[in-house]
Parts: sequence; structure tokens; C-alpha cells
Amino acid sequence: MPATLAVMTINSQRPDLMAEVLQIGISPSPPGFDSTRVCVFLDQRDKFSLVADVPVVG
Repeated sequence: MPATLAVMTINSQRPDLMAEVLQIGISPSPPGFDSTRVCVFLDQRDKFSLVADVPVVG
């Protein structure tokens, strides 16, 4: 699934959460645990910007 579609799905199904897109190997993981944040990981080398790993709350 493309990262933008994943973020749109998360926002529509769980408006109480904030989706944050991170690039695997480039973006550092955000510090601390935040139960209202979902990290969506993508691989910058993928020309379709597909989600590279399962989105994680925290």
C-alpha cells in the first residue's frame, strides 16, 4: 500500500491518532513513546513509496 494511502486510511479510521511518515534507514525514530502517534515506515528507494513495514503506534 502506498504510504499516502496508509496515512489517509489511518486518519479516516482513527482521527484521534497522528500519522508520521518515516524513511527506513534515513529518518531517526521519534524519541519517547506517544500513544497518539502512528509511525508509517517507507523505503525511499521504492519508486511507488510503498509502506515498508507494519505501522507502529508509539
